[in-house]
Amino acid sequence: MFGSDVEKTVIGAAIVLWFAHGWYLNTRLERVHAKLDAILNNFDGLRNYLYEIDPQFDDERMANASLETSVRGGTNPFAGIDAYRVDNEKREQGKRTLNTPFADSGM
Repeated sequence: MFGSDVEKTVIGAAIVLWFAHGWYLNTRLERVHAKLDAILNNFDGLRNYLYEIDPQFDDERMANASLETSVRGGTNPFAGIDAYRVDNEKREQGKRTLNTPFADSGM
């Protein structure tokens, strides 16, 4: 199949370089993914912070707090449906909720 030792050496070197190049690109791609994951985590932290201090979510926070106290032995048996109703109304009106992703416009 191969005529001389030079051809075998060239083809072998090309195969080795091809695998080495693939390995190098794979390690660089892993670094890029790690950096993008860190950036997305930072944006998620920013979203949580901004949603914590934004007064437009007060009704949703109160409904969730009522649900939590109801689960722990509170007196409101309809706290779950109230929290669902608040969330559902906001989504129908095209408003953001506490669970809306940061990149989503909500509309």
